[in-house]
Amino acid sequence: MATQTAGGTTTIEVTKDGPYRVAGPCRVFDSRGEETPVRGIFALCRCGNSGRKPFCDGTHARIGFSGRRLAVGSNDTVESYRGKRITIRDNRAICAHSGVCTDNLTSVFRLGREPWIDADGAAAEEIIALVKRCPSGALSCSIDGVSQEGDSHAPAITCSKNGPFYVTGNIALKSGGGAMPQFPDRYALCRCGGSKNKPFCDGTHWAIGFDGNRGRQATVIVPPLGMRRFSWLAGGILTVSIAAAILAIEAAGKWSAPGFYGKAALIPDLNLTLEILLVIGLTCGAWLARRGNLAAHRYNQTVWVLVNSMLVALIMARGMENVALESASDLAKTHYWVPWLHAAIGTASIAAGFWLVMQMNGLLPARLHVRGWKTLMRATLAGYWLVAVLGVSTYYLWFLR
Repeated sequence: MATQTAGGTTTIEVTKDGPYRVAGPCRVFDSRGEETPVRGIFALCRCGNSGRKPFCDGTHARIGFSGRRLAVGSNDTVESYRGKRITIRDNRAICAHSGVCTDNLTSVFRLGREPWIDADGAAAEEIIALVKRCPSGALSCSIDGVSQEGDSHAPAITCSKNGPFYVTGNIALKSGGGAMPQFPDRYALCRCGGSKNKPFCDGTHWAIGFDGNRGRQATVIVPPLGMRRFSWLAGGILTVSIAAAILAIEAAGKWSAPGFYGKAALIPDLNLTLEILLVIGLTCGAWLARRGNLAAHRYNQTVWVLVNSMLVALIMARGMENVALESASDLAKTHYWVPWLHAAIGTASIAAGFWLVMQMNGLLPARLHVRGWKTLMRATLAGYWLVAVLGVSTYYLWFLR
């Protein structure tokens, strides 16, 4: 049994980019309800990749795990659904998608219908009993303005099957970011490492196919030197090498030398190749994010956005001299408006890309964080793809037509 802290309280400390540190009297159960022995102060994995789940084994450091909260807005965005007698409140930001509500009281919690909660769909007593079973605290209810409290429990942490840690009992959460559970006696903590609302579960484990029985997940890689060091080293070498190659070509006076595709000069061929590799790299990064490998996603997107910036500065901006406008009527010509559209969409895409990678790397003040960041990520990737298509079109118009 865990040793007691001062006053006999139990606490869960959310360490920076590391595990949950549990101190105080607390029992730990697996998804079958069997108790897992714990002693003293212990650490629970929250990166999702420990080889000795539910406990931490240090893997978070090797994979570059980030405990940063990416969701923007309050954790307490609660929607109220009023009935004749009872009011049901729902907080989507902390819903762990356990299915307790939709699987057991379908007349009240109605998937695929709006509003999805009908507070008059069952007797108030039946609703109260079910709401008390909500393991994340996303659901609560009141009658005539009086909140219906949950049942009291001894401090315990349950490792749900392929899902979050369900915390019951009055266990204090200590988070450097100031995140606090809506109800201190029942909440769900992310253990797949993919939640955007860390430290709380937001249901991402289901989307990425988290497997609580295995160690490192299928898409998570551990390169030599660890994810963080390897990414910056490899990314730095890639960026510096490309810049050095472009500058060396210019210094040698080979800017207009024959290219390797046979029709255009060397620099346009190099630019086209790198632009195609860029959009492929960013797409691979999006796939990593969808699979929950957020650390690799963050480093990957950061490196490619930097590469894109370098290409714009060293090649693309200079190439726009070839389509300098003498009059507005020049834009009626295909070989003028296509590269200008390429430049306009490219500028917007690179600005959005910079904003996103700065937010992902914790370089933006919280007040500047994008609320619909996932939508912006998809729009930015679509913008990069459009830019790539326009880049190929520009190459065709200038050199192959």
